Parts: sequence; C-alpha cells; structure tokens
Amino acid sequence: MRKTTRKFLAVTAGVASIALLASACSSDSGDGDKPSGSSSASAPSDEKVTLKVATFNEFGYADLYEEYMKLHPNVTIVNDKADTSDNARAAVQNSIATNTVVDDIVAADSDWMPELIASSDFFADLGSDTVKDRWPAWKSQLSTTADGKLIGYGTDSGPEAVCYRKDLFKKAGLPTDRAEVSKLLEGSWDNYFTQGQKFMDAKTGAAWFDSIGALSQGMINQLEAPFEDPSTDEITVLGADSKAKPVYDLLTSDKVLGQSAHLGQWSQDWTDAFKGDKWATMLCPPWMTQIIAGNAPDQTEWDVADALPGGASNWGGSFLLVPEGGKNVEAAKQLADWLTDPKQAAAVFVKYGNFPSQTAATTDPSVTGKTDAYFGGAPTGQIFSNRFAPIEKQPYRGSHYFPINQALSDAYTRVDVDKTDDSASSWKKFEQAVKDLS
Repeated sequence: MRKTTRKFLAVTAGVASIALLASACSSDSGDGDKPSGSSSASAPSDEKVTLKVATFNEFGYADLYEEYMKLHPNVTIVNDKADTSDNARAAVQNSIATNTVVDDIVAADSDWMPELIASSDFFADLGSDTVKDRWPAWKSQLSTTADGKLIGYGTDSGPEAVCYRKDLFKKAGLPTDRAEVSKLLEGSWDNYFTQGQKFMDAKTGAAWFDSIGALSQGMINQLEAPFEDPSTDEITVLGADSKAKPVYDLLTSDKVLGQSAHLGQWSQDWTDAFKGDKWATMLCPPWMTQIIAGNAPDQTEWDVADALPGGASNWGGSFLLVPEGGKNVEAAKQLADWLTDPKQAAAVFVKYGNFPSQTAATTDPSVTGKTDAYFGGAPTGQIFSNRFAPIEKQPYRGSHYFPINQALSDAYTRVDVDKTDDSASSWKKFEQAVKDLS
C-alpha cells in the first residue's frame, strides 16, 4: 500500500511493553492453553454479522465490500478508514496495549510487522489450506512468527521500477524510448549515477533524482540484513561490517549529492515540485505512479522504465490481520481470505493500481495487460509483473528496524534537504540515535 507520509506517530508504550502487556492480558483471560489459531468465536453462519475493517489510504475495497455483502446477505461490512497511516498504526498499537478489539480486521503496513509479530498473541492464526502458496515466501515471511504462525494476509506489493521524464532526457541528449531507457538504467548503482552525471553535465536545469533519502529506500531494500543480525536480532548497523554504511557513504558523497534536487519525499515542496521540471528520474513502485499522476495531473512527459539499478527490490505493501479477541473471528477470517484472493487482488490493481502480492495475480492477463495513459500508454501491468518476478527477499526486519530506518532517514535529510550537517556529523547523530535505542 502506498503511503502519503513516511513519518509515523510515536506512542507512549514501547514495542516490548506492548508485547508483554498483550501476553499478560491473554494469560489472564483463561485462554492460555488454547491452541494457536483456534478461537472462541463460532464458525460463520446465516446469523447477522457486522464486520468492521480498519484501513488507511486507498486499499480499493469499496466495490469488493459490496460484492461480498451480495454473496453473503447476512454480513454487513463497515469501513473504518483512518485519515492517515500514522493514525492507523497508533490505533493498532493502542488496541494491543489495552487488549481491546475495536475492529474485526485491521490493515497494517509491512514496516509495522516486526512490532505486530512481537505481539502475535493478539492476532488469530490465519494459516489454512486455502492460502497455502498464495504469496511468495518473502511476502508471507513478513507476517509469520518464528514458530510458524501466520498473522497477516498479504494485500499489495511494491516492486520497484524507475519513472523518468522523457522531455528532460531528450533535452540532455539521452534516449527517451522506454526500452532504450530500461537498458540505460539497468545494472549497478554506479551506472545509474554515471548516467546521472551525464545528465547533470548537459545542464538542463533539472536534477537527476528527488533526494538521496528516496534512493536509500530502494538500496536498503536490496540488502538482506541492513540493520540487525537475523540470528540474534543484535544491532549491527554501527559495526565494522555494517551493510548500511557503504550505502550512506555513497549517497552522501559529493558526486551523488550534486545530482539531487534536495527535496524530501512527502514534504509540501516535494509535492509542489511535480508541477515543474525539478528532477528527471525517481524510484517508482506501482503506488508511486498514483502519487505522480495526482501531484501533476496535467504533466504529459512521465514514463516508466522496466529497470531498477542494483537488482530487484520491493518498497511497500500491506497485510490484513484479525484480532484473536474479536466477536466474529471466523467470519473475519473468511472475509480477509476472500479480499486477498488472487482474483480480487487482480481486480483492485486494474481499477486502483495497487499491485498484488499474490503470485497468481501478478501474471493474471487482466494485470499484465493493463496500460497507463498518464505514462504514455506504458504497459505498467507487465512492467511491474517483470519487476515482481525476480524479488527473492526482503531485508530482515527485527525489533529495531522501524526506529533505525527512521533515524537513517533523518540522517539523510540533515545532509541533503536541510543541509545542516555534513556526512560525518550527521552519521554521528545517527549513531547516537541508534545507541539510544538500547
């Protein structure tokens, strides 16, 4: 699921305390010996059932809700949509901390999953034969506990391509044809910045990309363990073998900084800049195409290249979870299963542009056949299907992933956008922020 902001609200209860509280409340309920995945709720029947579904941004479920209620006349679905993803996350955390079930189904961004996994007792086990192999391993692993409990059904995904401005490429003497640009940008990140230097040398008046923080998302997502040791959850981002430090050093180098538009993603300046000629390329998961088109509806020069420097990468995607203590757990499971079925996922992409994470849906003819008039008729369905296929992993997201990632984003902002620090001083502040986590 695309995001309208990358800043999330802080909550008073830490992840560890939330997990402990949820665990304590669970054991106090007298259900401590209940098998994982079982529920005190009765199986779906013809009795009237009202299911509240908590979402954020645009999941594209309005039509599906209506269809499901026609198929199940006894079910009434209430859409409990938060105004921001920040508030949606805070609501889920509050429910866990107070052991209170407000919604029968809750949506969660993939970046939240480490803390929700830590509180997995709060959620029902969604494992069943109907969803076996529905998603690639890298997707389902994000919502699976160490002992194999599946707490989330994957909704969309974010396979990354590169969006580019044809007019600015032409002005710089670079190819503009989609296939040629794809070849130009495929390969290493060094190649991407080499092409960027050629663009900058042409002095078009535009930058090569929007910000180094934006590029960091794609590069970090290509690493297996950027911040923590998968076997111990120990923080490794500050050590001599840090995987994130070389990325940071490259992005904050003079050469790369010289290619940046210095506009932090999700800021008002960044949003307004789409209407002008501020940068020529940007990392582009499917949901970003919606943001580009929304921010500059009259622009006619954006296109999508079937390429990503450094290899395949996924940015974004969400899950549907069912709180174990809800009144209608089995009915909620049935709805969540149906909403994330490949057929429904394909329909959402065709109408709303949320690219599916279900393997079968990514090759569905309705998906691969979709084109986007805003991007010059680009075959976006096929492009993002191509980008999705080679993804084999997601970075390890341990208990410290979310705050470390935010601290790293802040470090980039200080150097690139605010220009209050040089590379070395901003990294020292990042180091302190990470040390403060313990």
